[in-house]
Amino acid sequence: MPVHDQSETIIAISTPPGRGGISVVRTSGPSARALVSRCLKTQSLSLERYPRKAILADFHDTAGAVIDRTLVTFFPEPASYTGQDVVEISCHGSVPVTTGIVRTLIDLGMRLATPGEFTLRAFLNGKLDLSQAEAVRDLINSRTEYQARQAREQLDGALSRRIEPLRGELVRIISQMETALEFVEDDVSPEGREALIEALGAVESALTDLESGFHFGRLLQEGAAVTIVGRPNAGKSSLFNALLRDERAIVTEIPGTTRDALRETINLAGIPAHLVDTAGIRESDDRLEAAGMEKSLEYIKRSDVVCFVVDGSEPFCEDDRRVWEAIEGRPVVIAVNKSDLECRAQLPDEVASAAIQVVRLSALFGTHVDQLRESLAGVLNRDRPGEQDSVVVSNLRQQDCLRRARAHLIEGREAWRRGLSEEFALYDLRKSLDAIGEVTGATDVEDILDVIFSTFCIGK
Repeated sequence: MPVHDQSETIIAISTPPGRGGISVVRTSGPSARALVSRCLKTQSLSLERYPRKAILADFHDTAGAVIDRTLVTFFPEPASYTGQDVVEISCHGSVPVTTGIVRTLIDLGMRLATPGEFTLRAFLNGKLDLSQAEAVRDLINSRTEYQARQAREQLDGALSRRIEPLRGELVRIISQMETALEFVEDDVSPEGREALIEALGAVESALTDLESGFHFGRLLQEGAAVTIVGRPNAGKSSLFNALLRDERAIVTEIPGTTRDALRETINLAGIPAHLVDTAGIRESDDRLEAAGMEKSLEYIKRSDVVCFVVDGSEPFCEDDRRVWEAIEGRPVVIAVNKSDLECRAQLPDEVASAAIQVVRLSALFGTHVDQLRESLAGVLNRDRPGEQDSVVVSNLRQQDCLRRARAHLIEGREAWRRGLSEEFALYDLRKSLDAIGEVTGATDVEDILDVIFSTFCIGK
């Protein structure tokens, strides 16, 4: 039976798998209350009589054996997460207990939910629009406080509130054009035509502003790639450890110790930064070391920002120059390491001027490492929206909708500007309206629902 059919009652464990103090089993569907009630041993209290109140009851299996003492809460439709009858069972966080409850209710006729099916039903029943549903996933997957706050704002409808006025304005413009098309006597005057062109320009500008936030939204959602590069023995691994505040990388005085890249994630002002400690770049006949350097070059190409580590206790040399040639043109913060020793490194003018910032530090003693953190965070947060304009387009689907909406709007506006018949402009403007509606699901998006909700966890 199709996942979009809501006649079945579904069940899943909503809390993380494994042991814990409490686990929650969630059910949703027309038979949720009746089937759960059959498993509860309580004489005086019933789910129907006490909605939205936690009821203490023994939960037993189909043979009558008690599985656990539980707290059960009934949320009647339509005032529930999914818009259907929902029953949540809080039990001890034991794998045998949770699986026993799920197995019992499946035996009675429920079906195990697919990933994201609870939120899919919430969308289908009008409890959430599509951008809010995606925010549920983003909130669950958030790794920093800033990520969680952005997801929470989108869940509260921040993006929807920005989209709907644009959609309404486009509907108004299309209606005016269609009136002129249907009723010749209501043809748009030259002044009116110019006013509509101006109104379309305002909608395009707003779409551009939203779409331009995708670069930062992608960093926030997927994390930023921060690659540490430099010649051998410049102190890359020591700096990697200092940024992590952990002895993750092996550090020796032997050049070329790091052969394969090490990866860890740190929080840089709310953005998850995927930190990569790479093999030193230099001339080498060692095949293993050369393979490590090839990997380093691959990571550089994928970097959002590069941290170029220079040994400040030695002059800037040919190997340093070789590293610079590999990273030139990318966003670079230079870390002049070993500030605890006499400074002998003089950065070439073209290198120092091209870097976003130069930080002198000691990875060994942690001196000014926090300043480097701030510099890297500053690069990643350059496109961060202000507090008054915190809407962030965070995924490729939303960005693609806005891109198509803007492209069709431009085509329609140009057709209108050239004085062509309304049909030409209306074709593209309707396409633009459809694309805007896809952001929130106002336009039919049946063919992409399975793709979107399959990325959710089971139980949500």
